[in-house]
Amino acid sequence: MLRKCAGLVLVVLLASCGGSGDRPTWLVAPVAPRASKLGLLVSPNIADHPDYLVDGVADDVEINLAIHNADSASAWTVLLGPGTYHVQHGIEVTSNVTLRGSGPSTVIRLDDNAPSMLASAGIVRAKDDSLRGKDKRVKHVTIEDFVVDGNRANQLPGNAEKKFGVYAEGDYVSIRRVVVMNCPGYGFDPHANDDSIPSSNVLIEDCESSGNGVDGFTLDMLRNSTLRRNLSHDNVRHGYNLVTLTRDVVLDDCRALDNGGAGIMAQNGTRDVTIRSCEVADNALQGMSLRDADGCTLLGNTFRDNARSGLMLRFADGTRISGNSFSENDPGSDGRAVVELDSSTVNIVGSNTIASSWADSAVLETGTSDFNQVMNNIFSFADTTSVVVLIGPHSVQRGNQFRPH
Repeated sequence: MLRKCAGLVLVVLLASCGGSGDRPTWLVAPVAPRASKLGLLVSPNIADHPDYLVDGVADDVEINLAIHNADSASAWTVLLGPGTYHVQHGIEVTSNVTLRGSGPSTVIRLDDNAPSMLASAGIVRAKDDSLRGKDKRVKHVTIEDFVVDGNRANQLPGNAEKKFGVYAEGDYVSIRRVVVMNCPGYGFDPHANDDSIPSSNVLIEDCESSGNGVDGFTLDMLRNSTLRRNLSHDNVRHGYNLVTLTRDVVLDDCRALDNGGAGIMAQNGTRDVTIRSCEVADNALQGMSLRDADGCTLLGNTFRDNARSGLMLRFADGTRISGNSFSENDPGSDGRAVVELDSSTVNIVGSNTIASSWADSAVLETGTSDFNQVMNNIFSFADTTSVVVLIGPHSVQRGNQFRPH
């Protein structure tokens, strides 16, 4: 239902996400009228005098119409007022448009047994499916300040229908203060175009992903991008999954907690990734796993109480592991060490603190590992006789301190 009005209610949003809390927290200022038009307003509340009034049935129709009609007069912005928006086919944010909610009071909820999104991907997507091939990619899109509820319990199970939370193909895409929960597939999925053109300059910050059927955040062929202050927890598989030649990406001050796979996985040709100041704890597999992922930097992270090794490198070369804290990660059946280097070369494990009550080793080489350096670490173990086990003829250790646990 379309409704035009002379004025506009502006929702002023103040947002913050602290590193110590369990969830992002929004503070929402009172709604107040503004004389100038700063966006097209979509709302379920007629008292807001919205440009587009929704009625709880296929609300994505009105939201997509607002996005299509956004122009310079509305600052290329679509505002979603407080309320729950029921969607069936998804919301498509095209180039130069900002889609902004009103904080946690704005919920985009997928209808029960919604149609498959196999041909489009994403409950909210930064993409233009009216075009073909690489022209679907968008630029200069901002998505912020709302909740996406994938209603996973009332959808077909599994990932095949591509009912992801927020999906993006393009460049200069910013996603801020968005909570994605209970999606059958991935939570957040910045992705390459079908022509294998990477998405680049993507910023995801102060977001949360939980209860999703696969990964919390999947970075698929992503370049020159940053994730910071995000929380990924209680997802069925990995907290963060970097795949398919993702490179030149920074994960900064993010958290991966209580996920069913690894806290952070980097694989399939991922390289030149920096992971720093992250908390990785209580995950059901490794805290972090690098598989066929080269040239990475792991700096100042905390690995705690993961069910397998704190860190596993497998066919991963040229990684610098420095200033990290590993405590009580259980190597379980996956290995015998807190940090395992399996067929990995030219890595530096330096200036870390590694403690365990039950692991056989702090650092263990297996397979064809060689040319690794283990130096200036502090190891706290019950048995200090086999804390570092290096099998490579050119691998070395020096300057390490060994302390009884």
